[in-house]
Amino acid sequence: MTLFSLSHFLKLILSVFGNSTYCRYYLIFYILILCSSIVIGQNKAEEREVSYLISEKEKLFITQSDSIRKIENFIKNAFSKEKDTIKGLAYCKVFLQRGKIQEDYNIQYFSSYQIAYIEYIRSNHSNTIKNAYISVKAAEKIKDTIKIFGSHSLLGGSYYVLGAYEESLQSYLKAKELSKGIPNLSYKFISHTNIANVRMKLKRYRDAINEYDLVLKTLEKETKNNFIQYKNTYLSSLLGKGKCLAEIHKLDEALKTNNQGVLFADNYDLPIYKSYFYINLGDIYYKKEEYHKALGFLKQGKDIFANNIGGQQTNLYIANYYIARCLYQQKKYDETISLLNKNFDLIGDNIEADKIENMYKLAIETSKMMGDQEKQISYYDKLQNIIQVKSDKRLVAKDLLYEDDLEDFKIENNKLVSEKTKSVTSKRIIVAVSIVLITVLLSVFLIYRRKTKIKEQKFLKVIEDIKEKKSIDHEPENPVLEVKIKDEKSEKILKELQELEHTHFYISQDCNLYSTAKLLNTNTTYLSKALNEIRKKSFNQYLNELRINYALLKLKEDRMFRSYTIRAVAKETGYKSATTFIKVFKGKTGLNPAYYIKKLELN
Repeated sequence: MTLFSLSHFLKLILSVFGNSTYCRYYLIFYILILCSSIVIGQNKAEEREVSYLISEKEKLFITQSDSIRKIENFIKNAFSKEKDTIKGLAYCKVFLQRGKIQEDYNIQYFSSYQIAYIEYIRSNHSNTIKNAYISVKAAEKIKDTIKIFGSHSLLGGSYYVLGAYEESLQSYLKAKELSKGIPNLSYKFISHTNIANVRMKLKRYRDAINEYDLVLKTLEKETKNNFIQYKNTYLSSLLGKGKCLAEIHKLDEALKTNNQGVLFADNYDLPIYKSYFYINLGDIYYKKEEYHKALGFLKQGKDIFANNIGGQQTNLYIANYYIARCLYQQKKYDETISLLNKNFDLIGDNIEADKIENMYKLAIETSKMMGDQEKQISYYDKLQNIIQVKSDKRLVAKDLLYEDDLEDFKIENNKLVSEKTKSVTSKRIIVAVSIVLITVLLSVFLIYRRKTKIKEQKFLKVIEDIKEKKSIDHEPENPVLEVKIKDEKSEKILKELQELEHTHFYISQDCNLYSTAKLLNTNTTYLSKALNEIRKKSFNQYLNELRINYALLKLKEDRMFRSYTIRAVAKETGYKSATTFIKVFKGKTGLNPAYYIKKLELN
């Protein structure tokens, strides 16, 4: 059993037997004891792997040499000169273990960052996240701002690739704060651009545009010689801004921004960027339903990609997808499906490919129009598999840091284990586990029986309350239209607020009184007044009610959503803290979210 599966085991036990302090104490104690035997087994496996790759002489050098600089150079040479990535990673693991045992945070930072960086290049993003997190903590201990910045940026990049955009944004926001204390402008530009890119993925297009504008305006004030990446940063920001403007259907502004980018790329003889802007222009004309014009720009962009060597495969399949969309609108279904199949061959097993879900959806629709049911089913099965795998990866990414928090326990446990013989340790663990298991089972059985009837009644009441709601996009319980309001401004605000609820604005973690008032083009005073006088509730009460209703219904209707961790459910519902979500959920329903999910699964 892995440490990751243990966390789920603990969650399952608690959901079955309740959440009393007494129950939690014994269960966590049991898990810690059980972890000790698992950690020993894991460490033995790692030791065997290291022994196979590293000679005893090399291991002694890394673990005992007084010259840390020589060890670091030795490890760097393995990566740079010898080009032996596997051995270099093995060196880093041994060096990292030394840093943990000696509580040397400089060693911990160097080793974990090296591992994280190499694993990022190898697209092993789970290992990147684990080690980048270690490097963040180590860099914070040695109070090195640039190192903390680099670790947060690497962590954010891995979350981004895995599609865990909220986690990615949190890392990038921390990096942005750190960049304020670094004189080098490049750190600030990197932060703002990363944040803008994540917000674009989260469909917070206006916020993303603000970040891109900030970069562009700052760059326009700078001398080009002052910033080595001036051209690339400027063009990348124009590209991002143009995409966001197109997404919010400000198509004329988007055209202007992309045309500006084409001229800039021409002036600096950067054909690849020019092709990016052509692809963007094709997308804009597609949205304007000018398909012939869209195809012209898309084919020009694709031709530039095809004529420039250097890893442009991603750009080629994006161009192909956009061209396929236009062909579909022109009812050229054979050409559409042929181009999409070419894309699927290019992409292969890379399920993280940008817009891959959209490609399969288009393939399904095209097959439907062609009357080919067999292909339609085949594409649908592949799409479902991609969605499932990506969802699983995001869930794993969100839980990885919980696993990393056990590292301190592992080190302390190893110290204790080394002081005792293996046989004595094993016997004591078996006895302790047996005693704890018996105690826990007896205790929680009594607690469970006492609470079962009460919880069952509360659950049935919740289900009865939401039976009338057909979907998550239900109408509010007290429609604004049925209320006679003397204040016309309050009436207008509440009507607009009712319409805004259909966008699920309230599940954004950035949602607050100010941001909601901004969306309604009013101010916080008017919005508070309208809610207090008409709905008889504060904004926070209103927001919590929407979020919990959303969670109740989505958990009931969406089986996949029920497989999320409580922390993940909380974040998807708009809460930054799982503790706050559980408290509000329990306050409204009288039930713990874990219990509610379990009952839904059983019914």
